[in-house]
Amino acid sequence: MSYLYLMLDLTHRGLILPLLCFGWLSSCNDVAQTAAEKSTQERVEIYAQTPFNFPTLSLEAQDLITDWPVFKDFKRISQNLVTIPIEDLKHRSNNLRLRIDSLTTTLPESLNSPIIASRLLVVSTRINLLNQETKKSTPDSVVVEEKLLELHQSIREFVLHINEKVEKDRLDNQGVNKDRKTS
Repeated sequence: MSYLYLMLDLTHRGLILPLLCFGWLSSCNDVAQTAAEKSTQERVEIYAQTPFNFPTLSLEAQDLITDWPVFKDFKRISQNLVTIPIEDLKHRSNNLRLRIDSLTTTLPESLNSPIIASRLLVVSTRINLLNQETKKSTPDSVVVEEKLLELHQSIREFVLHINEKVEKDRLDNQGVNKDRKTS
């Protein structure tokens, strides 16, 4: 009963309507603020929007790679650098950094050449630059995308030179075998 008297008293004084409006505006503001924060988080968290298709290895190069398991890990991780949150990108770029170090130390003898070594160095540099950018407190999405594109290009060139090296070795072996037959 006292509640009814209070409501009537507030109504007569003209306070009920402003209180209801204030409560309604406050709840609308909270909903809008929550939606804006969620939208900002979603925009900031997702990186690596540019798709990447790992370059194709020639059949001869694929045969060579079967004995180089670190390359398979490198390929798998580099293919998975797409549409991921920054924390995953930090983790994967760090894993990729470790794999490139292993690639360098386990390079098959048949691929051990200055051009392959230089391509590995470029890939390593690009991975390190990406890794540095992802570790910043607020990574710039444009810079991250740029570093990823540079990494993708360096990987393409690395695989291109693997294919070329394998093809050159094959042609050299054919030439040596021809010379032996004619002698």
